[in-house]
Amino acid sequence: MDTINVVLAEDHHVVRAAVAEFLAKEPDIQVVGQVAEGGPILFDMISQLQPDVLVLDAHMPGHKVVESAQFLQAQHPEVHILVLSAYDRREYVEGLLRAGAVGYVLKDDLPESLLQAVRAAAKGQPWLSAKAAAALWKSARTIDLTAELSLTPRELEVLQLMADGRRNEEIAAQLFLSIQTVKNHVRSIYSKLAVESRVEAVLYAQKMGIVSG
Repeated sequence: MDTINVVLAEDHHVVRAAVAEFLAKEPDIQVVGQVAEGGPILFDMISQLQPDVLVLDAHMPGHKVVESAQFLQAQHPEVHILVLSAYDRREYVEGLLRAGAVGYVLKDDLPESLLQAVRAAAKGQPWLSAKAAAALWKSARTIDLTAELSLTPRELEVLQLMADGRRNEEIAAQLFLSIQTVKNHVRSIYSKLAVESRVEAVLYAQKMGIVSG
């Protein structure tokens, strides 16, 4: 069994300690670092520990979480960001997913949901709290059915592999394509589904039954 290494960023000490203790009880999860603030301290910890998953509080005083998520995704794309939030407001969910988070779990979800989210995030697979999903889909743009139907067979293959958590390099190897060709397909998928991120594309495709989850 592969161990999932987790860094936990949460400014409330009691919450952070409780979440760390809860995760540490799982044989396949190891909390390798904890931090109470964002910015340079968080960035240094991620650089040093290189965790599989960063569980990131969505609201930390004095910390621009969206900017941090964008920076970490650019510098450490192999680290999957799972947002832990008290808010299911659309702007929080959309903003953090677009910033590069792979999942969004609420603090009042069932404890098992956090475990599911961490394990999905470790594989690069999108995971969204049911309440957050409801808020997101209420505001989702209406997409013409022709957009879905206009996906080519190859784009559908790429989209399914994206849903399976595969990176562009892995998709290219499996489909015997160049990485640039895969990137072109991904951009085309975004355009046709009117989304702006990998997570949005996969969540929409799963919601509409275009790909299997």
